[in-house]
Amino acid sequence: MMERMRDRKRRILFALGLVVLASLVLVAPVLAADIRAEDVIVIDEDVNDDLYLFAGSITVNSTVHGDLIAAGGDITLNGTVDGDLWAAGGKVHINGTVTDDVRIAGSDLKLGPDADVGDDLFAAGFGLGSDPGSAIASDVYVAGYQALLGGEITGDVNAAVAGLEISGHVVGDVTAEVEEPDPEFEQWSMFMRMNPFFPERLIGPGLTIEEDAQIDGELTYTSPATVQIPEGAVGGPVVYQTPVPEEGEAPEVEVPEVPAGAITAASILGWFVRWIVGMVQTFMSLLIIGVLMLWLAPKWLKEAALHWKEKPLHCLGWGAAALAAFFVAVPALFVVMIILDIAVGLVTLGGLVGPITSIMMVLEGILTVGFWTVAVYITKVVFCYLIGWLILKRPAPAWVEKAMGIIPLLIGIAIFTLLRSIPFLGALFSFSVTIFGLGALWLLAWVRIYKPRKKASV
Repeated sequence: MMERMRDRKRRILFALGLVVLASLVLVAPVLAADIRAEDVIVIDEDVNDDLYLFAGSITVNSTVHGDLIAAGGDITLNGTVDGDLWAAGGKVHINGTVTDDVRIAGSDLKLGPDADVGDDLFAAGFGLGSDPGSAIASDVYVAGYQALLGGEITGDVNAAVAGLEISGHVVGDVTAEVEEPDPEFEQWSMFMRMNPFFPERLIGPGLTIEEDAQIDGELTYTSPATVQIPEGAVGGPVVYQTPVPEEGEAPEVEVPEVPAGAITAASILGWFVRWIVGMVQTFMSLLIIGVLMLWLAPKWLKEAALHWKEKPLHCLGWGAAALAAFFVAVPALFVVMIILDIAVGLVTLGGLVGPITSIMMVLEGILTVGFWTVAVYITKVVFCYLIGWLILKRPAPAWVEKAMGIIPLLIGIAIFTLLRSIPFLGALFSFSVTIFGLGALWLLAWVRIYKPRKKASV
């Protein structure tokens, strides 16, 4: 036993020694740099050193003879960086020159018409935009929701985004993975525009090659659907790939032309079939998740519905706060990722950049998928159970608890599905349910997790 304790102490002391040594190695180059942290930073004088800036608002109008590392809410570069640029924030706008690599992360990432990047561009976040007139001397790597490339790119483009629009000139190859176009994009995009850190222009999922675009190399894109490519826009071959390999190509069918705006019996029937299929998909999805919740966590489901009924205003407030917190947490994780990458780069452990980035992207994915599942499905199940319970509690209270409570759930799902299917108004109704549902789940977590801990600490 004593030997194990001594061995454990030796390992702890060894680990602490490594931490101290790493800290000294990390601090040494940082101390030699120019470090500034304020609420608002405006750099109007030239800086002859590496520059570290941390503030809510950052503007650089002069020349930095070294690397620029910035983290904040709003970052604007109007001057010149004679080195690398590392930046993470809600907005990162580049209107000047960076002679080496650019690594940026955030929600609104933009290269203005006078932006000039001397080497590679790495961008991760909600949206990247490069205006006509901007120039990137090497490759572009972008991951996130959307990318609008309108400038000159001398190297290759590698993109993994939901929506990609190319209207500029790409000298090299383009390799892109995009999502399937969404006809309901305009309905839910209006809520995204409420966020001040989102780009001014939002595009729907899919790939778009504009008429004025020019890709000298090869275009390889992975998408659930093919896109129309203007004649002569791509100099090399065009390779289309599907996310899931197709078993065989469908024979080409000649479809008769229908005048624009014409309404035919076939179009009406097609719309009706899509409407019915959408309702069935919504009903079955909520039913499956609802049954699982009644089986695995019936008390939690009923308590969340009770919070919704008794404290609707609290649910509204906490739900809005939870939604805002999510939109803050997503770019915050990108900020943490880029700061960790910067720290690793400072101690010359470049081999760890990949693993750290991968871990942070996994955490980002878990957060996004988890929140999306709760917001899209769990909140709706709580609402459906609450509506069914309110309908049955007086005329038929005995039916509330029969078959694990599935009967009120079925009634609520049927009502929600019908209301959700109403064009436009259904989307607003669903969004309202999401906000209230998030608040009800927050109150449930507060009662179930925080209060017992508080009592235990007392």
